[in-house]
Order: sequence, then C-alpha cells, then structure tokens
Amino acid sequence: MKKRTKTLSAIITGVAILIGGIWLINESRYPNVPAFDNHFTRKFLNKDKKVNDGFYEFKSKTGQYTMWFPEEYQVSHKYREDYTRNGESYENWSAAYIKPYESDQQTYAIKAEFSENDTKS
Repeated sequence: MKKRTKTLSAIITGVAILIGGIWLINESRYPNVPAFDNHFTRKFLNKDKKVNDGFYEFKSKTGQYTMWFPEEYQVSHKYREDYTRNGESYENWSAAYIKPYESDQQTYAIKAEFSENDTKS
C-alpha cells in the first residue's frame, strides 16, 4: 500500500511540475508590458506586431478595424458594460492607464465606440 501511495504522489508531483513549466513557457512568450499582463487585453493584441515604439497592433473582436494600442493601457472588463459587442456591427470598450504622480495617481483613459449602420436591427 505504501508503494502505491509513493507512486501516486510522484505522479501528482510530476504532473504539477509539467503544468507549471508549460504555464511559465507560455507566459514568457508575451512582452513584459502592462497591456500583456492583463489576460483580457492580451486577447486583442498581436504580441508579434509592435507597430511603433510603445504601441502594439490592436485587432477588434468585430474584425472591422485595427489600431495602434499603447502598451501601458489595459482594456477594462470588471463590469459587464466595460466591453460590449453586437456581432460585427457594434463594439464599445474603454482602456485605462494609472500613473503614479507625486503622492497620488493620475488615470488616463481611452474610450472607443465602433458602430456600423445595421438596417436589420
């Protein structure tokens, strides 16, 4: 019985190390900037396409547009209304960057709304 417990413990430890290693390798593929620290923002950005110093390519989930996205910003997703989309005809999102300032902080924000005329709705 003890041999079986040791084998099972070794298997669980091995699987945990393997999963941890895969996770670390996957995380190291992303640039070390605030935009890629946020998993939601990361879904919009192309990690391999730095378009200019401090900007990455942002691709809309509607597939209708791309833009330069600042690497310090993160797309908000705390509340339901922070990111909304209706198929390919409408998308609304906001992104923010909080910068320390003296003994306080300043918040910079981007708000984007994409709306295409949709005669069906």
